[in-house]
Amino acid sequence: MSSSGEKESYLLAELEFLGKVSYARFVPFLGHCFEKANDKFLVYKCMPNKDLSSSLCSRGIVSDGTNPDSQKSTSLDWVTRLKIAVGVAEGLYYLHHECVPALVHRNVEARSILIDENFEARLGRLSEVCTEKKEKYQNMISRLLQLQKSSEGGAFGATNAMCAYDVYCFGKVLLELVTGNPGLGDGYDSRIKEWMENVLPYITTYDKELLLNIMDPCLVVDEHVLIEVWAVAVVAKACLSPKPLERPQMPCILKALEDPMSVRLSTSETLRIDAQLGLVCSALVSTRMTEGVSVLGTSQANANRTSSNNNIVVSNSRSSAAGGTEETNPHGVIWDLPNLRIYSLSELKAATNNFRSDRVLGESEFGRVYKGWLHEKSTSKTGSQSLVAVQKLKAESLQGFVEWKTEICMLGTLSHPNLIKLLGYCWKGKDMLLVYEYMQKGSFDNHLFGRGSSIQPLQWDARLKILIGAARALAFLHAVKKQVIYRVFKASNILLDASYNAKLSNFGLAKIGPLNGQLNVTIQAGRTLGYAAPEYIRTGQLCVKSDVYGFGVVLAEVLTGLRALDTCRPKGKHYLFNWIKCQLFDKTKIEGVMDSRLEGKYPIKAAVGVAKLAQNCLAFDPKARPSMKQVVDALEHIASVNY
Repeated sequence: MSSSGEKESYLLAELEFLGKVSYARFVPFLGHCFEKANDKFLVYKCMPNKDLSSSLCSRGIVSDGTNPDSQKSTSLDWVTRLKIAVGVAEGLYYLHHECVPALVHRNVEARSILIDENFEARLGRLSEVCTEKKEKYQNMISRLLQLQKSSEGGAFGATNAMCAYDVYCFGKVLLELVTGNPGLGDGYDSRIKEWMENVLPYITTYDKELLLNIMDPCLVVDEHVLIEVWAVAVVAKACLSPKPLERPQMPCILKALEDPMSVRLSTSETLRIDAQLGLVCSALVSTRMTEGVSVLGTSQANANRTSSNNNIVVSNSRSSAAGGTEETNPHGVIWDLPNLRIYSLSELKAATNNFRSDRVLGESEFGRVYKGWLHEKSTSKTGSQSLVAVQKLKAESLQGFVEWKTEICMLGTLSHPNLIKLLGYCWKGKDMLLVYEYMQKGSFDNHLFGRGSSIQPLQWDARLKILIGAARALAFLHAVKKQVIYRVFKASNILLDASYNAKLSNFGLAKIGPLNGQLNVTIQAGRTLGYAAPEYIRTGQLCVKSDVYGFGVVLAEVLTGLRALDTCRPKGKHYLFNWIKCQLFDKTKIEGVMDSRLEGKYPIKAAVGVAKLAQNCLAFDPKARPSMKQVVDALEHIASVNY
């Protein structure tokens, strides 16, 4: 290869890279020749099936590698295309997450993906690979992305901004594999933009058959193939987000591509959630957070992928073993990827004595929660046992399955002192389980409304402490730029540890909502009665202020010791708020409706302050309700004043 000037600089750059980095997903480098000043050669292993662009353009003129002249014309089938996509993703994963410092390819396109005799993908054109912090390349990519360089700073820094360019280009490659339309090339020119504007609307989360309008007609389509192609198209669309920090990272992408059919239930909703499990988690946290919320990412040194039961997940190396310790941030932490342990089914059977009935802690329409003792390995011969709560999902529950996935996504990435800690999960065939830290005092609901000698009434200070903890949890969820709407806030979802510290649980119905906007969702009537905000009941629209309304209902329950909804009460008094508000919000009448189990042992001014706060939270107009941050401040003030 004769080269001079710019060509020579590319050749030398590629030689420098290949001299330092070797990986199975790169085109095998055999050697070089620099005998003459004007003649410089790099020698690679021959890739008999050329590059991906040629394979798609020629409808797959392929060779078995034994005889260069023995070629036959065939179309790349879907299995081969998916194999190629996984291979490229593995190469980019290696560059982004296993190299220290992280490396960026910068030239991901069909022409730079070579295909060997076994149809394994090999990344070529490595002359432009650079570290994620190389200044001139960062400036160049910022211009390509039409972004201000400063907008990519903060917790995720340059690494995400640079690697996101590779992710975007890889999204275009995935679209080429799905549509059979090669040669999109690089950059943001008008032709590519127009093509994507015509293609992307056909990739939806609610109707996979729309994809038939853009799918390569050479693909033989059955239901199995259609679902896999659709799942990959969803990944591609996520990669092509116009906002770099909202694109998934390569571990999430690789997980989805390695097992796009991992969902056992072939419905649009469940497939979308499985194919995007990592992607949704990434979307939750790959945005800049508001002040007071920490963002912890995965360093190249400790990033890892864990395999269990043929399901690939991505996790940080943060300790998550039951009973383990970790640094606690009082403001909460956002992890960039799910940080969960994968338990075996046999391990959880042993922990719960084969899910014996006397281990049941509680039951819902979707399954049971069991008390368990997990044997944790340690340096001692005997090891140790940790007390946990194990939730086992009913196999036939589709809605429960959806909520199971949401729970993993939410609690696998969110950490706060007042959120229940999800330690891990198990998914073996039809068995789906979640493992939580054990909460010794059970639910707040049981302490407020339970009767009997075993239930000790909560004193005023304990009630206030629990309310403050729960309020802090909601305030944390609302502080994320892509706000998390908890949706069903009630006393039964507040769990208590041995010291009566409140921890919010049950995130199955939580939603990632638009900033300062409204989210349309299906009304869960049976699970929100008495707690649902009026705008939610009327229109199905949710916002963070809907959570504030639910908190106001719980404030009223705490003051009165009465349930929000009780059909055993006389007619006209089933709904607490409808008949109690006149007495509760009147300073002269409040003592008459306070919980009798308090036995009058509470500061009347503090009770009036909590009642006033409840009144504000229960305002009909969402805009008139305080924010959860204001609720926290108000409760902390009430607790601090010595009445």
